[in-house]
Amino acid sequence: MRQRQGPATAANHGGRPARRRWWFGAAWLALSPVLAQTTDSSDELKAQLTQLRAQMQAQQAQMQKMQQRLDELEAKVPPPSVPAAASVPAQASLVSASTPPATAGTPRPYRPPSAPAGVTEPLPEGYLRLGDTGNLLKLDLVAQLDTLIDNTTMGAKDLFMPSSIPVRGQPFYGSGWNSDMSAKQSVFRMDFRRDTDYGVLKVVYKNDFFGSDSADMAYDMQYFYGELDNERYSLLAGYYSSAFSDIDAFPNTLDYEGPNSFTYKYGPQLRFPPVLRKWGDNTLTLPMSVEKPNADITAIGRYVPYSPLADFTLGLRWETPNWHVQWANLFRDLGMENAANGKDQRTTAFATQLTGNTQLFKYDSAQAWVSSGRGYANFLQDISGLGLDAAFTRQGVLQAIRARGWGLGYTHGWTASLTSSASYGYLRVSPSSDMLISEQLPKSTKFAAVNLAWQFSERAMLGVEYLWGQNIALTDMRGEGQRLQTTLRYDLNP
Repeated sequence: MRQRQGPATAANHGGRPARRRWWFGAAWLALSPVLAQTTDSSDELKAQLTQLRAQMQAQQAQMQKMQQRLDELEAKVPPPSVPAAASVPAQASLVSASTPPATAGTPRPYRPPSAPAGVTEPLPEGYLRLGDTGNLLKLDLVAQLDTLIDNTTMGAKDLFMPSSIPVRGQPFYGSGWNSDMSAKQSVFRMDFRRDTDYGVLKVVYKNDFFGSDSADMAYDMQYFYGELDNERYSLLAGYYSSAFSDIDAFPNTLDYEGPNSFTYKYGPQLRFPPVLRKWGDNTLTLPMSVEKPNADITAIGRYVPYSPLADFTLGLRWETPNWHVQWANLFRDLGMENAANGKDQRTTAFATQLTGNTQLFKYDSAQAWVSSGRGYANFLQDISGLGLDAAFTRQGVLQAIRARGWGLGYTHGWTASLTSSASYGYLRVSPSSDMLISEQLPKSTKFAAVNLAWQFSERAMLGVEYLWGQNIALTDMRGEGQRLQTTLRYDLNP
């Protein structure tokens, strides 16, 4: 049984592997096209994925470029709270190649509280752009009230002029205390600027209210001029203070007139100060000008003042950031003309002046001036308008009158907002003994002032000043005057 079953079992087991090999072969033949198709699809999918990755990278790079461009555009668009008219970043500030706008990190030049308002060149800030014209405008309004208490009646109520102090024997001598109030130092000023191919073009207008002693607020124009300014020269034409004057050496007084011996005069002129040399921040210029003469000569008979030639000035100015020195010379041709027959007499006049200003320590500064010559009385503060440029002698010859003056000023800063200033001036007129002029005119005057000024806000100042003056007439009679002045000033756009 077992031997028969053996072969039979062996035969049965030997036939199944043959059938399996056949089945697998048939299955492989049937599935081989499908497998081949599947392999081809995988390669195609890989290729498609590679292509999609490349497209996504290109789109991502393009999106980055678009985002960068969007950021640049948004940086140029003003925030919603800013009006559309203010989309220009420098809308309310001066944009100038030669005078760049002051930045937050640039300190403002120190200016004592008692310094005269509306006199110095304004800083290149606070300007408004006038549309698309390229013009820039800065307005400044100064409202000032002065309270004046005098120990005697003086000829000029709103101005402290030693030459107007009565001397012994004159009316109002020793008349006693009196008081007054004045707002004539109030100022309206406009500064226009624009950039040109030749530099910065400026047009400046300024007026106060010292036009007449009889009116409380009489219009008085001080400046109206145009100026082209660049690194090599400046060219000024219009109505301005004389080039013989040096307003930068004017001491810090609350009184409008200032020291008696200081030279200051307005008039039409053409001024040209070329730059001779520059050493870093140091500049040497050659100021020169041609000015309307306005001869101040006392009329006699039918003779009236007459100047056939304009005044001419020539000087040198050395300026640094902390100090300056100026030497100025004045040349004049003075004359008187007979209104009846046209005959005239002429005389030459000349004056020279040295002025300077320096900064000391942090808040201190000093000023000085000295002048001398013949025929320039109309430039001297205290005797302008008294007819002392020239006079006839008893022989009928017109001669220029000699004069000289000097003065000092000093300002000490207790703090940045509290300062004291002191100034002194001396003036002497020396006409010849045979000149036909009044003996009541001054021969010599003196001036002294001391003040305390408090800048209690950026645009408001309160100060008090004591002034003293002496007048000595040609007769050697003397008179003295004193004044106590308080000043309250508001400066809209200093």
